[in-house]
Amino acid sequence: MVRTRNQTAGRPNGEDPREVPRLRFSTAATGVSPYFAHLVADLPAGLILNLGAGTTSASDGPQLLVNVDHVAPRGPRAPGLLVVADAHRLPFGDGAFAGALAKDVLEHVEDPIGVLEELRRTTRPGGRLVVVVPRAIPRAVWDDPTHVRGFTQRALGTALRLAGWKQSGSIRRVGGFPGADRLGLVPHLETLMRIPGLGHWFGLNWVARATSTDRTT
Repeated sequence: MVRTRNQTAGRPNGEDPREVPRLRFSTAATGVSPYFAHLVADLPAGLILNLGAGTTSASDGPQLLVNVDHVAPRGPRAPGLLVVADAHRLPFGDGAFAGALAKDVLEHVEDPIGVLEELRRTTRPGGRLVVVVPRAIPRAVWDDPTHVRGFTQRALGTALRLAGWKQSGSIRRVGGFPGADRLGLVPHLETLMRIPGLGHWFGLNWVARATSTDRTT
């Protein structure tokens, strides 16, 4: 069972949507993509915090996803546990999760370092984090009107470090192109995006992996 730190942080489904702050409503997470499943499979078994879940909340592996978003998604969504909460003040106890996924989230929030700190607090020491954010180029950032920022490779690495995460491996470009799923290329997208030209045009996002350091450090 996930222990909550502040049960009042969630919003009941019956609340007037006009009273919900419009902090984030992205069209990015509107289904369970093969790449989403690939990212989840890279996380440890056990409870996984899926931050900014939207309607993307399925997993067939040993991970049990706890899906969090600031509002309940509109329309149908994948089955599973959904917690409505502010990413800056997560209603979970310290070290509640074995890992966390923040896909298409940090570009929407007011304080991305603060959100990363909350993810660190709620992830056990040594737990794993996977983050996906848009590169700081106009076509990656401003095609979605709910984005407030993009990230350079250095900025994402600095944000992780300041929030107490230890980066695992290099931060890589990632993106998709037609037929990648059908051709079985999803597990190899990060490698393909290293090819000159291919990564420039299709690699619109950065993906980073990190481990949680001891919260006393």
